[in-house]
This record gives sequence, structure tokens and C-alpha cells, in this order.
Amino acid sequence: MFTGLVEETGKIIDIAKKVASIEITIRGKKVAEKAQSLGAEVHIHMSETIGEVEDCLKKYGRRPFAHVASTGLFENGTLAAHCVHLDDEDIDIIKKYHIRVAHNPGSNMKLASGTAPVPRLLTEGICVALGTDGASSNNNLDMLDEIQLAALLHKVNTLDPLAVPALTAIKMGTEYGAQALSLPHIGKLQKGDKADIVLFSMHGAEWTPCYHPASLLAYSAKSSSIDTVMVNGSLLMEKGTLTTLDEERILYEAQRVADRLTK
Repeated sequence: MFTGLVEETGKIIDIAKKVASIEITIRGKKVAEKAQSLGAEVHIHMSETIGEVEDCLKKYGRRPFAHVASTGLFENGTLAAHCVHLDDEDIDIIKKYHIRVAHNPGSNMKLASGTAPVPRLLTEGICVALGTDGASSNNNLDMLDEIQLAALLHKVNTLDPLAVPALTAIKMGTEYGAQALSLPHIGKLQKGDKADIVLFSMHGAEWTPCYHPASLLAYSAKSSSIDTVMVNGSLLMEKGTLTTLDEERILYEAQRVADRLTK
């Protein structure tokens, strides 16, 4: 009787797993159908940790990219965050569906998630942009920091000082970012594009001596040296001062809310 109960329990667990797999597949198909009806693309976090990949293999018998691909979710255009733990099949799926990758080096380092194979992805012709992830896993949400981390992390990870050169890292934070979001006419300074411009003051020690501005921007510059920010021709910061937001008020409210939540 006890053996029979164990056998029945095993069957119940197996059925539950199959039901869960079916439910996930149905949800994925619903999201895919909704995205298609809206003409929208999908943003999803993929293969961020080893545990995520192992859990997916255990529950569904497939790695995350293969499992999500089976739902049709990738057919509408996809921006996939992280993409840390990839094998050859995963990369083939990324290329097949023209998936763009949002690399989050700061978050992946802080959470010890691992190092995404960015040099290989770039070599394979995959669009790799930069992101910060959320505030809980990246304390400052500073895109310039992400550029610098991307330019440094992959050199030490591959033992190749030429991996992700300075200009490539800058493009990942600008031009490739626009491509990743499928946003035309931004990401580059060229005739006909929107005037999205950031000007840096180059009078600080981090800019001196100046032999190669792009190298200094990727390896040395700080966000505190930003002087002017323009978005689509509108000034959002001028001479280091925000023009549309009350910075002092925002900082006060942020601290007030944090104090209330931690009491």
C-alpha cells in the first residue's frame, strides 16, 4: 500500500509538472498573440543564472531559449536581457529570431550571475546593447558605468586586452541601444536623426592628458562631468543643472520614502 502511494504520488507530481509546462506554454502563446495584435515587441529576461537554466531543464526538458521559442514568443521581435549562460543552440536561436541582447554587466557582477559571452555574440553579428537592470541589483543605474564595465569585464574574462574595445563599448551604450529597442533615427549623430546629445566637460583630471577621447570616455570619464543633455532638441540639463526636474526635491523625497520604509 505504501509503495502504491509513492507510485501514485510520483504520477501526481509528474502530471503537475506537465500541467505547469502546458500552462507556461499557453501563457507564452497568449503573450505572443497579444504582441502580434498590437504590433509590439517583447522584452524578457533570459538565462541570467545557472539555476534558471537548470530549473528549466528539470521542469521542461529544455533550456530557456528553446522552451520560450516553442511558445512563438520570439517571432514578434525580442529584446532579451542578460543572456549570461548560453550554449551553441541558444546562440543559434538568438540568431534565427534576430533577438537583440541587453547586457547588464554591473548587475551580473553584483549578483554573481556570471559573465555573458559578449565578445562571441558581437562576433556572431548579434546586436548587444547595455542595460542597468533594476535598482535592487544595480545601485546607481549609471549607463556610463555600464560602458566602462563592459569595456573592462570581458578583457579579464577572456584574457584578451582587445575584447570589447572602447569604441565598441560606447556603441553598445548608444547606437546598439537604439537598434536593440527598434528605435529609428536615434543612437548616432548624423543628419536627419533626432538631436539626442550628451556633452561632457573635459576640464577634469580624468580627461587629462587627452590623446584619444573615446578611450577616456570608456575607461576614465565620470557622469559628474556631464555638462549638457539634449533629447530630441530639448535641453534637459544645461551647465550641469537639470532644467525640467527639481533635483533637490527628488533627492529629499527619495530619502524620506526610504526612511519611512525602513522604520
